[in-house]
Amino acid sequence: MNRRNRSLFFALGFLVLGTHLLSIGAGPLMWTLLALQLLVYPQLVYWRAARSADPLRAELNNLLIDGVLLGAWMAAWGFPLWISFMLFVGVCLNVIIFMGMPGLWKGMAALAGGMAAVALLQDVSFRPQTELATSLLCIVLLTAYLLFFANDAYRRGVSLHSSRRQLGEQLAEITKLQALLQEQAQRDPLTGLHNRRFLDEALERELAACAGAGRPLALVLIDIDRFKQVNDTYGHPAGDEMIRQLAELLRSRVRETGVIACRYGGEEFLLMLPGVTVAEAATLAEELRATFESLRVVADGRTMRTTLSIGVSGFPEHEPRAHLLVLKADRALYAAKLRGRNRVVLSTEPLPEGRALPEAAS
Repeated sequence: MNRRNRSLFFALGFLVLGTHLLSIGAGPLMWTLLALQLLVYPQLVYWRAARSADPLRAELNNLLIDGVLLGAWMAAWGFPLWISFMLFVGVCLNVIIFMGMPGLWKGMAALAGGMAAVALLQDVSFRPQTELATSLLCIVLLTAYLLFFANDAYRRGVSLHSSRRQLGEQLAEITKLQALLQEQAQRDPLTGLHNRRFLDEALERELAACAGAGRPLALVLIDIDRFKQVNDTYGHPAGDEMIRQLAELLRSRVRETGVIACRYGGEEFLLMLPGVTVAEAATLAEELRATFESLRVVADGRTMRTTLSIGVSGFPEHEPRAHLLVLKADRALYAAKLRGRNRVVLSTEPLPEGRALPEAAS
């Protein structure tokens, strides 16, 4: 980018400063030096920067070299007013754009260094006057230079605003996707219900909140009776359809805020009901059991039906410990299996110890 800018404006500068050389009757040497400075030099410093191990640092150094050389021309010509002003503003503008305000002092030091070098080699006399045509051309070139950078800054601002808007949209999309991925990681892919990992975290949180507020919390652990026989008789796809139908039943009956239905594992489901007593949860469990008992599940043209065994536990009937409430609901479910299945058992009833069931009991 800077190669283009330097090449363009140095070439225009050669035309403007050529009018000054004509007015002072400059000889071939000065014309040659000015041509080297304004026409050849931009390509040399580009070549230097492009082959540098650190092109950006090399180009920043090139800007200071610009200042030294242009300062030398200012001194050699006796500081003609409009020419000196044009070169001074050009150098300072460049270093500020690329280095910020600290670059201003470096640019001024570079200009002063070029002037001092000429002063050591020859007498420097103050000749501020220039021909009217030269002065007008300096004004035109300086104005064009400022307008060019102003327009470039505008385009960069528009581009930056557009980039920020696109970045904001992309960030919003990424945030949305992250939330979706997190939600998917907490969902059972077959049923769409929450999975056990989500429940373990939510149960600890909700139980602590209920205990702190003195509110009840109930757990309803549900198991499909004789599910292994369903798989063996109708096939696993049919078993999956039965699991999906039970999940849909739980979704349709449990819609209150804070209530969580999850697939606890295999054919087991668990409901967490903050603010619901064990007795209220038992009523809901009985409704679910009766509804599912009358449900006919169709898969591959074949109709299936089975029943549910359900265990219910809760706080404050038991200590506010998540694993204890799950264990109590699990034992109540075990008791429902032993009592003939297709029933709801509360953890407050006398329960058998242990959990292991024979395979046929499931």
